[in-house]
Amino acid sequence: LGQRKAVPGTISFLITGDEEGIAINGTQKMLAWAAAQGIQFDHCLVGEPTNPKVLGDMIKIGRRGSLNAHITVKGTQGHVAYPHLADNPVPKLLEILRRLDARELDQGNAHFQASNLEVVTVDVGNKASNVIPAEAYGRVNIRFNNEHTGADLAAWIEQVCHDVLDEMGGACDTVFEPSSEAFVSEPGAFTALIEDAITKKYGHAPELSTSGGTSDARFIKDYCTVVEFGLIGATMHKVDECIAVKDLEDLADIYFDIVSGYFAT
Repeated sequence: LGQRKAVPGTISFLITGDEEGIAINGTQKMLAWAAAQGIQFDHCLVGEPTNPKVLGDMIKIGRRGSLNAHITVKGTQGHVAYPHLADNPVPKLLEILRRLDARELDQGNAHFQASNLEVVTVDVGNKASNVIPAEAYGRVNIRFNNEHTGADLAAWIEQVCHDVLDEMGGACDTVFEPSSEAFVSEPGAFTALIEDAITKKYGHAPELSTSGGTSDARFIKDYCTVVEFGLIGATMHKVDECIAVKDLEDLADIYFDIVSGYFAT
């Protein structure tokens, strides 16, 4: 281990659960608690698996935002042979989803790929072949860059629903899950320190990226500069999720160089 010596600073480890989904506990509450205690952070390195294929390929300097929208169009149930006595919500929902899907949200920018909206489910739950259903449900997810906010996109979805139903009649309910906002940590001294440690280990600089899903960095960025670098994510969430022991050892070496370089400067 070598000779121990004091460093001009401190290191804090934050290990929590509840990272996925709406994340009402975990990192959010821990950071709020730390702030209430007067604890401040200068920088944060998140050990999220950032590398797609080979360790040292990629650093995440930001993340896209995420918004889930639940759309339920109301109708009137009735017999298919007497459509004038019913109000079919399915064509209205399909038109709403068509208009949402048709819009090009943006073309991306220097730090982010283009935002994308995906229709993830359309459900009616109608098991009868001769019944017009009373309601139809759809859900979309938008992964968006820093040219948008969750609030702006939610307002747009609300407006599309209003326009379609104003033309076709009927009503709908829209529910939005709390969104995570897009953010980017502009490359600087902290990013360069991590790049240098990776280059020292592998002889090449990593890509600076904002690709992929969300992580707890979306909460940490409100408290300090945050960058993500960790293991290979090729098998994450799969049945055979695994890592190579050699990669774990190499990552420890890189982290050691990052910490050493950080306190040396």
